[in-house]
Amino acid sequence: AYTLKQDEVLKSTGNAIVPQGTKITWKLKTKTTDQVFIYAIDTIEFVTQAKNTFQQTKQVFKDLDYTLSTSNKDLRDFEKLTYRINVIKDEYPEIDVEAQIDSLDNQTLYFLGHMSDDYGISKLHLTYYPVDDEKNKSVLEIPVSKSNFEEFIRIFPDNVTLKEGVSYELFFEVFDNDAVNGRKSAKSQVFKYRELTTSEKEAKQLDDQNKTIRNLDNSLEKFEDQERQLKELSKLQKEKNELNFNDKKKFQDFLKRQMQQETMMENFNKKLQENLDKFQEENNETDEFKEDLKERLKDNQEQLKRDEKLLEELQKLAEKINKEEFTEKLEQLAKQSKNQKRSMQQLLELTKRYYVSKKMEKLANELNELSKQQEKLSEEPLESNSKEKQDELNRQFEEFQKEMDSLTKDNKALRKPMDIPRDKTTEREINLNQNQASDQLQQKENSRDKDKQQESQNNAQKKQKKASQKMKQLSMQMMSAMQMSSGEQIQEDMEMIRQVLDNLLLFSFNQEDLMQSFETMSIDHNAYPKNLRKQFDLREHFQHIDDSLFALSLRQPKISERINKEISEVYYNIDRSLDQLSENLIYQGVSSQQYSITAANNLANLLSNMLDNLQMSMSGQGQGQDGEQGLPDIIISQEELKKQMEEGMKKSQEGQPKEGQSGKEGEGQQQNEGKSGKEKEGKGKE
Repeated sequence: AYTLKQDEVLKSTGNAIVPQGTKITWKLKTKTTDQVFIYAIDTIEFVTQAKNTFQQTKQVFKDLDYTLSTSNKDLRDFEKLTYRINVIKDEYPEIDVEAQIDSLDNQTLYFLGHMSDDYGISKLHLTYYPVDDEKNKSVLEIPVSKSNFEEFIRIFPDNVTLKEGVSYELFFEVFDNDAVNGRKSAKSQVFKYRELTTSEKEAKQLDDQNKTIRNLDNSLEKFEDQERQLKELSKLQKEKNELNFNDKKKFQDFLKRQMQQETMMENFNKKLQENLDKFQEENNETDEFKEDLKERLKDNQEQLKRDEKLLEELQKLAEKINKEEFTEKLEQLAKQSKNQKRSMQQLLELTKRYYVSKKMEKLANELNELSKQQEKLSEEPLESNSKEKQDELNRQFEEFQKEMDSLTKDNKALRKPMDIPRDKTTEREINLNQNQASDQLQQKENSRDKDKQQESQNNAQKKQKKASQKMKQLSMQMMSAMQMSSGEQIQEDMEMIRQVLDNLLLFSFNQEDLMQSFETMSIDHNAYPKNLRKQFDLREHFQHIDDSLFALSLRQPKISERINKEISEVYYNIDRSLDQLSENLIYQGVSSQQYSITAANNLANLLSNMLDNLQMSMSGQGQGQDGEQGLPDIIISQEELKKQMEEGMKKSQEGQPKEGQSGKEGEGQQQNEGKSGKEKEGKGKE
C-alpha cells in the first residue's frame, strides 16, 4: 500500500516486474490435472480451489526464477513452464544540500535542500551536536510533504539555542516510507558552525566596520579625479557652441563613471548603516552619537538618490545636447558633487571616531572581565591553580596590549585624535606579576614537598591578586577617561558653535551692507573695484567659518546634511555674484548676494537649533568640565573681523563723489534697518 500502486491482473503469463514485498497470487485453470507445483528455491504446491482450479500466494522480496509443473495420477510433471518475476527494490532516498553564509553577519547559515525518493518521503531531521561531545545530539524534525520530490530552505541557528563559544557540527537526514525493510535514510554532508561569544561578536562587528572604513577611505580618492574632470567638461561646454562626437563621448564616459561612483557610495552607505544596526542589536541602551550618525547616513542616502536622478537627467540631456539646460544641470552637479564629497568625508571621519570609541569601550570591558578571571584563579585551591591556566591569562593580557597598540594607531589616524589613556607602567607591572605567578606555579608543580608547594601557591596567589587589582584599576581609568572626554567634547563643541554663530551673523550683516552698497552704485563708480574686492574678502572670511564647521563636523554627527547644503548654497551664490559683478551685471550680482545672505541666515538658524540640542544633552548628562577653546586658529574672532570690515568700508568710501555720500547715508539707514532684522534673525543665537 505504501507504494500507492493499484493491484494488477496479468493473464496468460507468469512473467512480471513488481515492487519488493509484493504479494503475488497465481490462479490456474487446468484440464485433467490433479496437482500443480511451483519449483524454485522452495517447492510449493498449489491449493485446489475446485475441480481443475488451483491457487497459491507468495510474497516476493527478490528476483524469482520459477517453474510451474502440472501432474495427474498417470503422468508426473507432465508439463513444465518456466517464468521470471523481476523485483524492483525500494531505493534509498537522496538528499543534496547547499549552504551559504549570511553576507551581513558572516555567521548565520542558509541551507537550500533537494530530496527525492521512489515512493515518497516520510520525514526530515536536522541533527546538531557539539564537536567535542558527539553523543549529546539534538534532533529537530522539519515538516515536509509526503511527495516523491521535496525542496526545503532552512536557517541555522534561527530559534535554536546554542552555547556561546562552542563549535557545532550539523547535518540533515531524510527518511523514506519503506514499509518492507523499515524506513531507510540518507544523510547530507556535515556542516560546521560556531556560536560566537558576545565579545567575539562585538570584535567581528568592529572588524567589519573597520574594513568598510578602509574601503571607503580608498574610494574617496576617486572624488578628486571626477571633480577635476567635471571642471574641464563644464569649461568645454561653455567655450564651445557645438560639441563634436569626441566631446559628446567624453561627457557620456564621465556620466557613466559618475553613476558607478554613486552606486558605490550607496553601497558603502548601506554597509555603514548595517554595521551600526548590529551594535544596536547587542546593546539596548541609547547611544546618542550612534543615533545621530545613523540619521546622517539616512539623510546622505536620500541625497545620493537625488544625485542619481540628476545624473539620469544629464544623460538624457547629453543625448539631446540642449546647451542652456545642460550647462545649468552641470553647475548643479558640480555643487552636489562638492557637497557629496564633503558629506562622505564627514561620515567617514565620524564612523572612524565611533569605531575607535566602541573599540576602546570593548577593550575596557574585556580588561575588567580579565581581572575577574585573574582574581578567581587566585582563589582556586592548590590542585586547581595551575601554571597552564595562568599562562592562558598571561596570553590574553598580551593580546589586550596588542589591541591597545592597534587602537592607538587608529586613533592617531583621526584628524583630531581622542584622548586615550595608556598607562604603560601599570601594564608592565601586570606583566611582571603574571609572569612571577607563572614561575611560582611552575615551582609548585615541580616540587614534591607539600610545604614548599603551599609556599609557592601562596606566593603565586599574592602576585595574581596584584595583577587582578591593577587590571581593574586600568579598566576603571579607561572608562572614566571616556566619560570625561565625552563631556569635555560637548562643552568644547558648544563653545565652537557659539563663536561660529558670532562670525556667521557678522558675515551676514557685512554681506547685506555690501549688497546695499552695490544696489546704489553705478558701474563706473570709482569704489566699484574696491567693493568687488570686499566681496572676494567676504568669501575668504566665509571660508574660515566653513573650515571651523568642517572641523566640528568631523567629530559631531549633529552637523546635518541640511547644514552642508546651506554652506554649498552660500559658496555657490558668492561665486556667482563675483562672476556677475565682474561682468558688470549688477542686478544679477545683487540677486546672488541676496541668496547668499538667505543661505547664511538659514545656516545660523540650523546651528542655533543644534546648539539648543547640545545644551539639552548637557543638562541631561550633568555639567561637564570646561573645554579649551575649540575653534581653529584660522577663524577670525568677531571683534577682529568687525574691525577689519569697518576699516575696509571706510577706505572704500574715500574719494567717492558727493552722490556716493547720499548712497552711504542710504546704506547706513538700511544697515540700521538690517540691525532690527538682526534682532529677529538673531534669535537663533539666543
